Amino acid sequence: MFFQQVFGKRKIKEFEEKLELNNTKVNCINKFILFSIIAGIFVMIIGMVIAQYFFVIEKAIIVGIALFFLPFLINYLWQDVLFEKRKRQREESLADVLLEASIFCDENSMTQTIKKISELELGFVSMDFEKAYSEICNGTSVEKALKRIKKINKSETYSRVIDLFLQGYCSGVEMSELFKEMAEDIMENKAIIKERQAVMLVTKYTLIISSALIVPSILGLVIGLVSGLNFFTIDEIGLGLSLQERKDLFFSAVTGVSIYVFEYALLSSFFLGIYEGNKKQFWVYAIILVPVAITCFIFAQTL
Repeated sequence: MFFQQVFGKRKIKEFEEKLELNNTKVNCINKFILFSIIAGIFVMIIGMVIAQYFFVIEKAIIVGIALFFLPFLINYLWQDVLFEKRKRQREESLADVLLEASIFCDENSMTQTIKKISELELGFVSMDFEKAYSEICNGTSVEKALKRIKKINKSETYSRVIDLFLQGYCSGVEMSELFKEMAEDIMENKAIIKERQAVMLVTKYTLIISSALIVPSILGLVIGLVSGLNFFTIDEIGLGLSLQERKDLFFSAVTGVSIYVFEYALLSSFFLGIYEGNKKQFWVYAIILVPVAITCFIFAQTL
């Protein structure tokens, strides 16, 4: 397969595991590619129809080809972001899983413990244990089923919890106290993270508003004011430059400010991704902040 040769079987397998955990209809690489191709053709046709009113046909074709690959990129980023979001939702439920498991784990076999957790209303974690229990009923060993949960979730906290289950299963010792202690540790860490996020919340929204609205609007208003009053054409402030040189200087300044607005939105997106604890969120913020910032910058110049 072409994609296996380009990206490698391991990466394709990992991506399919993400699709599985996301519970999307495109739950394998073939369906993902087919969906992206259909969406790409649809976007390409619409893009070419619109582009032919603004460009010559050759440029419209280039625009259409570029737009054909856009759904691949957006769909891939969406699946990646969705996976990270649901991974965090799973981590939110782990303390409850451990507390529930500490009640009945010493009275039941590990298979029954997995079954009971799957019956709890704990969202995606219960779904994971439901799949594990189904695999065990179909002949998979308990150890292998638990290790699969650990492998596909790619979460350090989730892995620690599964390792604790495996430790109890392999050793056969009472685990209720250990489950309670880990649940307390997870809840303490969660409280610390929420406290830190509360402190940083003002900084986050200040960065969003300034990069998307305030800075582009102020700079756009200044440029619009200078352009409207034609300061660069007044002889008294020529500074020894000819009219054409002053126009070129003004154009260079506008270009530099435009680049600054674009870069500021990108850098803000990067720092917001770091704040979220997931650098891949950079793409989500960039897709929103950059167009909004540029739109505000252009619109402010017309006021």
